[in-house]
Amino acid sequence: MNINQLLEIHEDTCSKCKSIMVKKNNDYTGGKTANDIFANFNSSKIIGLHPVKGLLIRVIDKIQRINSFTNDKELSVSNETVEDACDDIVNYAILAKAMLIEERSKIERKKTK
Repeated sequence: MNINQLLEIHEDTCSKCKSIMVKKNNDYTGGKTANDIFANFNSSKIIGLHPVKGLLIRVIDKIQRINSFTNDKELSVSNETVEDACDDIVNYAILAKAMLIEERSKIERKKTK
């Protein structure tokens, strides 16, 4: 693999991940009329868990799938590939970043009041 091939994978992955995020955000947050784009992660507050920590648990699930693939060279669930698990991790990282930016922004607003 060379740098151009790597950058092509990067571009293709980012495009695919954005499309997946649009679809999954609708499915996991209450549909097209929902207001809270982080609803599924914010629900972790019910059990006293910070939403980003709830998200990180889901990342660990994806890491475990990738680990299983590297050990067994196959996955039992055939409709989700190891590449899909990687794409999910990319989206979780972006979601975590967005959630942390929002949290920091709320803290800053409170400081200025």
